[in-house]
Amino acid sequence: MPEEGSRFPPWVKNAAIVAGGTAVVGGAAYLAYRHFRGTDSSSQHLNNGKSLAENIKHEGIQFFQKADYAKALEKFNEAAEKCKEDERELKAIAYQNAAACLEKLGKYPECILKCTEALKLKPRYVKAIARRASAHTFLNEDEEALRDYTLVTLLEPQGKVIEKFIPQIDKAHQRIMKRELEDIASQRLLGLDFPIPQTCAQEWLRYSVIRDPIIIHMNQLSEPLNEYERILADVKKGHYDDIAKRAAEEANNSDSLHRFDCMILAARFYTFHNNLNKVVEWVDKFFTEYESLLDEEKSKYTDLAISAYGIKAQISKTLEEAETYVKKAEELDPTNTDVRFGFAANAIMQKQMPRASEAMDHVLAVNPDHPFARFYRAHFDFTNACEEQHMSNIHNYILAMENLLQKYPRAPIFTYTVLSNIHSSSGNQALAIEILNKGLESYPHLSEFVMLKTITEAKMNRDNEGIDAMTRTFIDLCQSDPNNFEAQATYAKISAGKKDWDKAEECFQRAAMLARQPQELQLVTSECILMRANREAQILYDTLPAEA
Repeated sequence: MPEEGSRFPPWVKNAAIVAGGTAVVGGAAYLAYRHFRGTDSSSQHLNNGKSLAENIKHEGIQFFQKADYAKALEKFNEAAEKCKEDERELKAIAYQNAAACLEKLGKYPECILKCTEALKLKPRYVKAIARRASAHTFLNEDEEALRDYTLVTLLEPQGKVIEKFIPQIDKAHQRIMKRELEDIASQRLLGLDFPIPQTCAQEWLRYSVIRDPIIIHMNQLSEPLNEYERILADVKKGHYDDIAKRAAEEANNSDSLHRFDCMILAARFYTFHNNLNKVVEWVDKFFTEYESLLDEEKSKYTDLAISAYGIKAQISKTLEEAETYVKKAEELDPTNTDVRFGFAANAIMQKQMPRASEAMDHVLAVNPDHPFARFYRAHFDFTNACEEQHMSNIHNYILAMENLLQKYPRAPIFTYTVLSNIHSSSGNQALAIEILNKGLESYPHLSEFVMLKTITEAKMNRDNEGIDAMTRTFIDLCQSDPNNFEAQATYAKISAGKKDWDKAEECFQRAAMLARQPQELQLVTSECILMRANREAQILYDTLPAEA
């Protein structure tokens, strides 16, 4: 709706008072003019005390109210032309009203131009900025739209102007999200090797398998004597990102005594890279050569074949497909529970709790002393209780996890994080930190624990010193473990809050590269889009003159 006189919405009450004061002063000046010049009216003023431009603008409003937008547009343009030098505000309103007509007529580029003309005269004109944003939205110029909508919120933090545009803001945001996620998906289809975070490799190394021949060899390694053992030595040092490539090169070396080991090692690390094409390639190569061996030779590589079936189960699209590989592994050695245990963990991730429970029961029946099965059992019992909102059971399973943590020297990483998050959320920060310290005893320098401990400590110390300490820790984490998604995403938000836009962009991009789960990628992409809009809006805001 175009503007007339003092018909301002509530959020511009103060502006209305100023405008009213201006009108009074203008009226007094006109009476003085009439006193000295007699009753002869100026060609620029009518008997109602309003300027010619003001009256023409009023005619435009009448046409607009009748939905005659073309005629209203003519009047608003004419009003703008008739404005004198000291009628800058009136001219800005006329331009904004003309933009409203152009928007109604579907002439969005022209609408944008008129809004911009209004803003040259009145740079903090919220209504013109919001209308320009709306026009950008209709043209699918979504980045420009979000920039202008964000600028409105900077100018009117408590204002209600933005409320009616929320559906358009969401539409623009979703369209940008869709484009960016499609671009990322296209890049990933090319076979991108994701950087490998510590926790991804540590899960395999420390608590997902107990009879993996590669891990057994690695744990027995003292001095590396060949390339395969040198690769294993680097795995122990946490140098993960080039392991798959080096293992693949050694697997292609016909003189190597560890070709089969390297095929499985390459496949394993390509799962960590999330490069499924390469995973399939190396597992298939292994089975092609494995199946060509005589039975006596095959028996030397039974545990490697079981590992290969475990990898195929891990990358299966459905649990039904995964179970076929579990059964093939158990045909080779019914006492090896590694693949069935991995199946249970995968079922938990897919929230298929009955199948996870059945698989874990099988693992414990075959191996009652399995070092990690009880932790998984307690975890998915706890998850079930949470979904059922059964408070008594929730409490019992928290106690069960804590008792396991006391009884066994090393738990899976998730046990420490789940328990620390529970206690932190309930306000017991000291106990949360105690649990994380236990985790750091089992997994020294693990970035996920360092990060959670830092955040928990910041909750206890919310002053500037605590925030600065948290910021320094995240800077260190991003350097020591640049492949930690949470560290990069969190430091990106810290940097955006400090208006360090370049660092925020860098960390958001890194976090997007590291995101493994769809929800992680969607979250970090959304936050990056909003950060960019805020950056562009802030640049505009900083150039605006102070309010007159």
